[in-house]
Amino acid sequence: MINIGNILKRAWHILWNYKMLWIFGLLLAFTAGGGGGNNGSGYQFNGNTGYDGNNGNNPNFQPGPRWDEFNTWYQQDIAPLVQHPEKYIATFIWIGVALVLFLILMGVIFTFVRYTSESAILRMVDEYEQTGTKVGFRQGWKLGWSRRAFRMWVIDLLISLPAMLFLGLMLGLGILVGLSVVNGSEFAAAAGMISAIGCFFLFIFVFIVLMVFLGLLRQFFVRAAALEETGIGDSFRRGWAMFKGNWKSAALMWLVMLGIGFGYGLASMILFFLLIPVYLILLLPAVLVAAIPGAIAYGIASLFAGNILAAIIGVLFALPLFFTVLFSPLIFVGGLYMVYESTIWTLTYREMKALAGLQPGPEVDVQAEAG
Repeated sequence: MINIGNILKRAWHILWNYKMLWIFGLLLAFTAGGGGGNNGSGYQFNGNTGYDGNNGNNPNFQPGPRWDEFNTWYQQDIAPLVQHPEKYIATFIWIGVALVLFLILMGVIFTFVRYTSESAILRMVDEYEQTGTKVGFRQGWKLGWSRRAFRMWVIDLLISLPAMLFLGLMLGLGILVGLSVVNGSEFAAAAGMISAIGCFFLFIFVFIVLMVFLGLLRQFFVRAAALEETGIGDSFRRGWAMFKGNWKSAALMWLVMLGIGFGYGLASMILFFLLIPVYLILLLPAVLVAAIPGAIAYGIASLFAGNILAAIIGVLFALPLFFTVLFSPLIFVGGLYMVYESTIWTLTYREMKALAGLQPGPEVDVQAEAG
């Protein structure tokens, strides 16, 4: 059995004595990272004329020029899309294509940074345990930016396939039950609904168990790929062998990490409110940082769109940076926790390998690879 107490203490020591891991933890945390009726604002939506200026608190309220500009923009550019969507199919297609391309671009960037940072953390901790060597950011980034990071991404993609197949099975069964309810008798409909509810809760339970088990196995698969430079197939085989030979220790460590994660979640909720004064201090820097990309997006959008639409586009570009800076203390704490959690599993993997007497993977000159 592994010594869980020593692993937790050693991981804590590494976290506080290897500050460069904090930067990669921050990157990892950042990337791993609706009608009619009164809407409560005092304005009543009118399907034909947009919003009228009947304010419940002030009957003499008169809308200003900004409101008139917004209402004009709504009537000219938005109302036709809502009232006659069949006439603007091409517009919807182009909007959808632009949104999909933007999301794909952001997804590629985030995925690249996430797996490079995670691979760097694994290898930096492993090298520190082997030789006591600490590397800088440039060397750490080069250690992470390798084929190992790509293999980790492929491993995650492959272990997500059972979950996707399971969700597809649930969807198919749901469609079959729905068809039986629609086309059957009242008795068949009632029986189908009861069966559907029972199957739904059963599937949710099985799905949660499946995801927990795959998440546990992932800790071994990705470390085999990152620390021993094995191929994807060998990473699965070696990771499974490690888990199979130490499943009791792995299950016990998972329970310990579950408790630590619960404690971290509770502490994060408390910390969120304790940091309110810090948020107020960061409010102005957040606005200044977000204003630059927001202004650039506004300037570009104003070349082919009206002022209101350009302003909306500018705000959409500025908001992510605004909230990132505003809540940077929480993101930083989350990064520290992710480094600590990753280090615990890395030390667990190393200790299990030592106990099992497994032969190490190919020797790699880390300093030479880091440049």
